Amino acid sequence: MEYQYYTSTDFATDEAFIQWVQHPTPARDAFWEKVWQEFPEQRSAIDEAKTLVLHLSFQSERIDAAELSEVWDNLGAARQNYLGNGGDNDEEDTVISMRFWQYRTYLVAAAVSALLLVGGYFLVRQYHKEPTVTYATNAGERMRLRLPDSSMVLLNGNSSITLPARWTPDTDRKVQLKGQAFFSVMHTRNSQRFVVLTPDGLAVEVLGTEFSVTSDTKTSQVILERGMVSLSHTKNASQQLTMAPGELVVLTEAYGFVKKEVDPNLYNAWKNTNLVFENTTLGEVAQMLEHSYGYQVSIADPALRGMRISASLNTNSPDHILTTVSETLEVAVQKQNNSIIISSN
Repeated sequence: MEYQYYTSTDFATDEAFIQWVQHPTPARDAFWEKVWQEFPEQRSAIDEAKTLVLHLSFQSERIDAAELSEVWDNLGAARQNYLGNGGDNDEEDTVISMRFWQYRTYLVAAAVSALLLVGGYFLVRQYHKEPTVTYATNAGERMRLRLPDSSMVLLNGNSSITLPARWTPDTDRKVQLKGQAFFSVMHTRNSQRFVVLTPDGLAVEVLGTEFSVTSDTKTSQVILERGMVSLSHTKNASQQLTMAPGELVVLTEAYGFVKKEVDPNLYNAWKNTNLVFENTTLGEVAQMLEHSYGYQVSIADPALRGMRISASLNTNSPDHILTTVSETLEVAVQKQNNSIIISSN
């Protein structure tokens, strides 16, 4: 019995599990109760999978069967391509194959559930020269992703990440990020490059490490928690930099790479739904509100942008953030729909 290794998406795509959730019988109840008791560490995954299957069965009429079939077909072809480049069918190749099929299962579950579940996540498939898949979050939401190589990505609100639909062991692992994400990258047996690309031309290359990237069309910021990363500019080959843990680097259009030492835990506190301001300028707070929550922030008096704030807040409550900024800095904050205006009292 392999249920001890299952993820929630593995359960949600297991035929026996689906039959139990959708059509329970005393025998099925007894079987899955035994699984529940035998693998207590899997209880949260089982609960999540059960919720997912119930949503899918309740709203299955919304699924476009042709699109779902297309996803399966593309991933099946990707698997053949992947295994075709993997060498002999030894134990190592079996591990790779299993990982890839875990990825296939995850993609299909995501492709269906993202269109159905309340939460605002959506999946966009784009086809250029090579098929890609894009995951995105709405303002104020977060998404945790497990990549085909077992690397983990935590995508912050109002962000998106695009990656190849086909992962092969002999090509670079490249993803494109818009917004903010935290990466925990796995080292592969053949030392594949892992590269994060941003709209302004930043390329973050790693082998095995943990770091976060924040990007928009004009600037990008990288915070290294552990390991080592190499930064380069896709539009200017002369701009290169190697980061050490505890460093923050900003890529600016005017000055190139700007580096300083920081406490990564403060900047990456959003991973745990926390937000830490440490001598942070009001201008940076405004940028965060735009990035993470999708607000359009206007600061009426440019002199206010340099005001600084230190505070620890819960990211699940943007209104609490606005109230804290207003009271701490003694400024007026007006919110109307998606717009925020900050001015002097």
